[in-house]
Amino acid sequence: MQSVNLDAVDKETLVDASGFVFDNSLPLEKRAARMLEQLKNPYCFRYGDMAIKLEFAEDGPSLQELLTGFFLRQKSGL
Repeated sequence: MQSVNLDAVDKETLVDASGFVFDNSLPLEKRAARMLEQLKNPYCFRYGDMAIKLEFAEDGPSLQELLTGFFLRQKSGL
């Protein structure tokens, strides 16, 4: 999943995450499972017209923390 070359991928084949909503009423494990089910590849997706590839440091924040922050910034227009 991490090895997608963003320059070689057709962004139209990537899942559009612009409508994704975290359901904070679900337990953490179910939220993560729902995200994986909808995004298919949490490392490479698109947001509207923009292709996004995520890479992580071993000691960095979790995927959920990063995606939550990203979607909140998009929602607020920052």
